[in-house]
Amino acid sequence: MENDPDPRYKWHTMLVVSIGTFMATLDASIVNLALPILRNYFNTDIATTEWVMLSYLLTITTLLLTLGRLSDMYGRKPMFMAGLLIFTLGSGLCSLSATAGQLIAFRVVQGLGAAMLMANSLSIITDVFPHTERGKALGLMGTVVSIGYITGPALGGFLIGWVGWQSIFYINIPIGLFGTVYAWKTLKSDQLHCGQKFDIKGAILMFLSIISLVLAITRGQVLGWGSPAIIGLSLLFAVFLVGFVMVEKRADQPMVELSLFRNSPFSASNASGFLSFTALFAVILLMPFYMEEILGYSPEHMGMAFVAVPLVMALVAPVSGWISDRTNSFLLSSLGMAVSCMALLLLGKLDQDAAFLDIVIRMGMLGLGMGLFQSPNNSIVMGSVPKERLGIARGMLAMVRNLGMVTGIAISGAVFTNGLQSNQALGLAYEAAFLGGFHDAFMVAAVICSVGIITSLMRGKRGKIT
Repeated sequence: MENDPDPRYKWHTMLVVSIGTFMATLDASIVNLALPILRNYFNTDIATTEWVMLSYLLTITTLLLTLGRLSDMYGRKPMFMAGLLIFTLGSGLCSLSATAGQLIAFRVVQGLGAAMLMANSLSIITDVFPHTERGKALGLMGTVVSIGYITGPALGGFLIGWVGWQSIFYINIPIGLFGTVYAWKTLKSDQLHCGQKFDIKGAILMFLSIISLVLAITRGQVLGWGSPAIIGLSLLFAVFLVGFVMVEKRADQPMVELSLFRNSPFSASNASGFLSFTALFAVILLMPFYMEEILGYSPEHMGMAFVAVPLVMALVAPVSGWISDRTNSFLLSSLGMAVSCMALLLLGKLDQDAAFLDIVIRMGMLGLGMGLFQSPNNSIVMGSVPKERLGIARGMLAMVRNLGMVTGIAISGAVFTNGLQSNQALGLAYEAAFLGGFHDAFMVAAVICSVGIITSLMRGKRGKIT
């Protein structure tokens, strides 16, 4: 498909894939401004409400590589279209939820559709763009992904304020149906290769290891990090991971090419991406609670503050990708991590007297850092492996990104909750106790981001796709 006679086809394909990718990434974060509202609507607590986000991310994280491999075997077009339909169905069901349990369950349906979309997006783009334009195309897709995640809170704030929390889900229905029809008419069928095998043992062990890890991370703050359940889940993760590595070493067609991790740019860039999203989701989770409970902002005002991040990213990310393509340097993304780290430190210093402009400037600074980091980092990951392994690289990039989000929610939620409760036990008023936990969570996020600066600098010079 790389040399398609119609030069417009690649851009039609880019638009189709962007629709699905944007919706899938948008819904990872669009619910975050609704979390305080959902907590009151369903009369539940923060720990339960977090699972509205976590169930979606957990489903995507555990299924990405498996669905990517199945797409390589049975066709990306049908898998992508099925993903659009399932995602649209899940969105409709979410909008009809009557209990928190129903909403969490229907988010799993949404997550299944989103995993189908994410597992195919970069592979489809890689197939239709020639290698001379692949860096630009992957940079654009990286921009779509990042802006999707950051636009969620901004768009969610306006929709919740104007229409209600259900609107953040049913808005996907017309877009999803349009995207499905557009994909059916636009995308061409894949050229399938005979003799491919599905690594069933590897897929099962990978699923079990990831779900054990994520459950340990997310439930640790509730059950206690030293509880038998968390220790047991951690041990299960280690056992399943060792089993997965052993199976992959012997498999003729493994789920994951372990040799890729000997590639420094690949490993270090994936690690940096994981750390960046771990740090970012402290903002995604905690800023809505801060702006509502401490400053008394409405969802519309919160949405206006969050707009600063995607707005700056939209301006910076394409430029950073363009510069990175021409300089072949890793320093730009490292600079982005440093700017993000500074923004997190400044956000953590906000207090009950913070002005709206203060928040917007600091959020814009975070958008600047993420915009400088994401496009070059994604391009380095995809540019550090040979063409025949692009599918694996794509799946790994998406998986570590989602694992970073889940980890970020769990860590920031645990640090914040622990700080809040400790401060209240000392007799502090709720606002002071809240700000103490808030500061602690953002300090930890900044430390995580600073580790990302180190991993970004360690990867060495980027190679070229062959």
